[in-house]
Amino acid sequence: MAKQVKHDINDTTMTGAGIEALPDASLQISRHLERTQFEDLSDAVVEAVKASILDTLGCVLAGTACADVVAIRKVVTGWGGAASSTVIGGGALKVPAAGAVLANGAAIHQFDFDDTHDQAVMHPSSASLMPALAVAEGMGGTSGKAIITAVALGNDLSSRVGLATRGRMWDHPWFRAPVIGLFGATAAAAKVMSASAEQHLNALGLTLPQVSGTWASLHHKGSSVRSIRDGLAYRNGVLAVELAMAGIRGDREVFDGPYGFYQAFFHGDYERSELVEGLGQRYEAERISLKPWPCIRHLHTAMTAVIGLVTEHELEFDQIAEVMLSVGQVNRDRCRPVALGSSPENHIDLAGNMHFAVAAAIRHRGIPLALYHSTEAADDVIANAMPKVRWQYDETLNGHTFEPSRVEIVTTSGERFTARCDVALGHPKNPMSIEQRVTKFVDCAAAAAAPLARDQALEIVDAVARLDQMENIRSLMELLK
Repeated sequence: MAKQVKHDINDTTMTGAGIEALPDASLQISRHLERTQFEDLSDAVVEAVKASILDTLGCVLAGTACADVVAIRKVVTGWGGAASSTVIGGGALKVPAAGAVLANGAAIHQFDFDDTHDQAVMHPSSASLMPALAVAEGMGGTSGKAIITAVALGNDLSSRVGLATRGRMWDHPWFRAPVIGLFGATAAAAKVMSASAEQHLNALGLTLPQVSGTWASLHHKGSSVRSIRDGLAYRNGVLAVELAMAGIRGDREVFDGPYGFYQAFFHGDYERSELVEGLGQRYEAERISLKPWPCIRHLHTAMTAVIGLVTEHELEFDQIAEVMLSVGQVNRDRCRPVALGSSPENHIDLAGNMHFAVAAAIRHRGIPLALYHSTEAADDVIANAMPKVRWQYDETLNGHTFEPSRVEIVTTSGERFTARCDVALGHPKNPMSIEQRVTKFVDCAAAAAAPLARDQALEIVDAVARLDQMENIRSLMELLK
């Protein structure tokens, strides 16, 4: 028999036999979201959140020159409404909060460069930051501390929702990033708006019927959905919060109920303790990975190994005769042929291709964003570097969502260099340096629709570094227009 619950934030849940059971996790989470303040966050959490904020802003800027993002910017401009929230890189363009989240969110994932929780398998800050900034601007007078707190809570919630899901990410037809991230988007926006526990609960309940996103965009090549999905999904978080703040009631039993998230999307296969244990004591913001290279996170162990060998042994492209990749089942599926002329129209598909990524690594010691904008530059990698890259299947590397990789580089003189990578660069256990993070942001800013010079980019870097001292985020948003 289905559980029943009263519509009260303080209620417990009763089973059909009248025995008191655990309340839905959304009740505990809503109370936690209401009571948590900036002062409750550790210095380590604050610094991790600021790193994610800078990284995400860079990803947005890098995506603003893409054709789909330009088209979406025109769409939201035509909607009209209150000019409250900045469209980043839009030349001082402001639109209603939901429209800003659509436009800015559509830019974040254009090159699959956004941060990742490697265990939860989703992109936390892509979900939380744009809704938080958009509603903050609409309200006015929001401090940097409020943004940091909202992003910390949003990232923690969406990561926990992902961690609670059992099995492999491809065991279900739902694509985890937007399906899971929407709860973080809602939580961040509601926190900025100083929602009560009841309003947080209603916002989560209004999020549930808006959750969506399938694997179609990864399997149907040429679709724009994969690259713009963050805008499509997370504007709905703003809608849920605005409705909740207006007194609209949401569905109850959001997570644990018979019609809740885990029953509806994951056949009830989840670990409830991941949602609620250690709330306020453990923040997943500290366990988020930043990406050194613009490609799907699955490729990063191979990239780490290849670039490590090339750098350590000072190998030039012409010295490399062959690269042999040993890959498991997941990455084997990403070793696909690439046709000349694939960039820029299919740049998001290139960002998921192991052959192309590794070929770019030996050609350029990385993946320059220019490869996704220039047909000529991408075709040089496809024609001249990809033939040097081979792969072989190794079943011992199976069993991981983000698989380890083994790499052997053979030089033209017959030398052989090998490496194995289990933890990719950017993971908290193998973090990017501050210099690497700043370089990434500067490169992203230079690739924007209105390119930022280095000194302009460093102004934003400095602003985010002192975000917790900023009384009003308006000064940051001025730099992003």
